[in-house]
Amino acid sequence: MRLERLATPGAPVEVVVAVSFNRDQIRAALAETDPAYSCYLDLQTGEVIKVPDTEDSPEADALRNQVMDGYGDRYRYIPGGNTSPSDADVQGWMEAEGL
Repeated sequence: MRLERLATPGAPVEVVVAVSFNRDQIRAALAETDPAYSCYLDLQTGEVIKVPDTEDSPEADALRNQVMDGYGDRYRYIPGGNTSPSDADVQGWMEAEGL
């Protein structure tokens, strides 16, 4: 779970929002081996987004642009290729990302 502090400029009170990350989706993303896709964790929703890297369509372009515009702040890349990721692999990735 990640806690985010949201504050309105000039407001004395901060609201804390808790986001729970879908570890099963992160595990599946770590196991992804299809080079036509990249996976990213959406820090606002806690869900993993699978982005088609080679698809040439307006929808795919829009999704790629959305992710790249929010990369680092909202989206974090999840490297695939681990054919049998464990809970420890998920935890290790999350810790490496500061989550």
